[in-house]
Amino acid sequence: MLTGAYPMSVDAKGRVTLPAVFRKQLVDETNKTILLVPFDGCVNGFTREGFKAWVDGLFEYADHHFDPRNRKDVMLKRGLMGSAVEIDVDSAGRVALGKLDVKPGTREKLGLVADVTVVGADDHFEVWNTEEWNKQQADFEMDLESLLYHD
Repeated sequence: MLTGAYPMSVDAKGRVTLPAVFRKQLVDETNKTILLVPFDGCVNGFTREGFKAWVDGLFEYADHHFDPRNRKDVMLKRGLMGSAVEIDVDSAGRVALGKLDVKPGTREKLGLVADVTVVGADDHFEVWNTEEWNKQQADFEMDLESLLYHD
């Protein structure tokens, strides 16, 4: 399980170092591949297996299952698969966020150019613009307080 939030910096080549605790859980000597997916205001990082489970899970709700004859299901799955970028974690534990720019400007649009926060999200990690992450946390603290204390 990936947990915690770690402030990091994006280097001049568009790389960010993953926290060591994340690297231990995500990659090893035989498999260094991570899939990066820009989604929901950040970049999500999955193992291959984790990405497949995530995509499959998106289509499993109520009585619905992925239907290859349903045009909307096919288009959504194609979009998800097409937006994922396979990269290798380098020997220094860095992830090349610059590879997201298959669609030019993706990294800049998400604000992943200087200060970022790498966040554990259970079965994957997220890379947020630090300023945006801090706003999310402020909202979270207010929501958590209202959940904990019913006035």
